Amino acid sequence: MSHRLLGSAALAVMVLAGPSAFVLASCSDDPAAEGEGPDAGEDARKRDRSLEEEEEETKDAGPDVVVPPVILPTCVGGSIPLDVTGVRAFVNIQMSAVDGGYATRGDFVVDFGTISSTVDLAHGFGDAGAPAPSTCGADAGNGELGVWCEFSGFDFFGDWGKVTLTTADHSVLAGLKKQAGILGTDFLALNPFTLDFRQGRIHRSTAGAFCSDAQLLAAGLRPLPSQGFFASDLSKLRPLSEVLTDPDAGTANITVPNVPTVPITIAGEPALAQLDTGYEDRIVRNSINVNEALLARLVQQNKVTRAATLDLFATTCVPGLNEKLTGYIVQDGHDLEFVGEGGAAARRAKVEAVYLKSRSAETFKCGGVSTWTVPAAQVGASFFIDAQALVVDPASSRVWIPKN
Repeated sequence: MSHRLLGSAALAVMVLAGPSAFVLASCSDDPAAEGEGPDAGEDARKRDRSLEEEEEETKDAGPDVVVPPVILPTCVGGSIPLDVTGVRAFVNIQMSAVDGGYATRGDFVVDFGTISSTVDLAHGFGDAGAPAPSTCGADAGNGELGVWCEFSGFDFFGDWGKVTLTTADHSVLAGLKKQAGILGTDFLALNPFTLDFRQGRIHRSTAGAFCSDAQLLAAGLRPLPSQGFFASDLSKLRPLSEVLTDPDAGTANITVPNVPTVPITIAGEPALAQLDTGYEDRIVRNSINVNEALLARLVQQNKVTRAATLDLFATTCVPGLNEKLTGYIVQDGHDLEFVGEGGAAARRAKVEAVYLKSRSAETFKCGGVSTWTVPAAQVGASFFIDAQALVVDPASSRVWIPKN
């Protein structure tokens, strides 16, 4: 079947305003999954009650409490290798040439923050060469970017048949690995996927075989609600006007991007946060990008302090246009909380810095939380690597994260 794309999100290369340094950002047949493990039953409920009791004993210890390894249940499904390089995760995907010719392989970033998967035909593949598309919307062979192309033999947990990817240039991203492309939510929203950063595996299940709540709770995970923001069924996405109230924004008949978006608090201030596994916050680990509405609240409550030495410059979706991200330090004791179902904190984490992504006419078409008028943030990959695992279930529109 042909797998068409929905649009794209911008990637960014960030450079410190002072010293020169770079970091990456974001920016068929169904193989049988491994069998579901036994129902946790009463043991799961006892374990859950025990964890809730222990929370009172550990909540004042801060986000740096040493936690045991996260052991995922087998119901998360079968797996393939996940290569964590820097603070981003890659899967190595085989792609075939047109008409069943030679096969080549490339490393794709697993990016829940991008809705449209991409391929870098000019720079992303090794000596075997780039895969040849069967057809393209324009002359991608001459290096034209932003062009959709169809490919055969795309092997990600099995052969997907014919898929559509958009051409991009990822060579400008100063990373630790050659990047063949981005695997976005046009693929990742079709099944429950689990990123096991500790073991270096990505798991895929099906809606029918995926874990019960009791099994995930027994493994020490807690659910974060993402209803209306992330779903297998795109008709369930909320109108963009719910987060972007500008009457001149032209939001009619447009939905929010299909990106896992959950409630958080930063220094006690509530906001929505896109969980962006493709955003490599490597220069300042555990930093968060915030929009103007959220920064205004943080400044008003005296919870952040301006830190010009942390300023960054970032590329945008507009070729040749960089934007300045202004840095702030979060006051001691004010951290990030992922807010679980029912309103309780599901996980806490230390925030080293926040960066303002300003709203501008030049970058408005790039989308993202900077365009939203409600308080919002972009949480990058280091937070999920520190958590050891991330379970994303588009069928129930929830994200599960290990509790600390």
